[in-house]
Amino acid sequence: MERRYGEWAGNPKGTAEDITRCIWEVWPNDTYIPHQCRRKRGYGKDGLYCKQHAKKHQEEDNRHG
Repeated sequence: MERRYGEWAGNPKGTAEDITRCIWEVWPNDTYIPHQCRRKRGYGKDGLYCKQHAKKHQEEDNRHG
């Protein structure tokens, strides 16, 4: 399954995943349209996250058991 980011009424298909970048979906403070994190992958589960989001993902997994 292909990941897509920023799907909304003005762009219903969103933007396709860049397989060189972290898979975390980022919600900027100044807009309601999310996008894929722009940092390079290489950390966390299956190496799909940047260093920062790998840590966040691990913390969420620990909280949800």
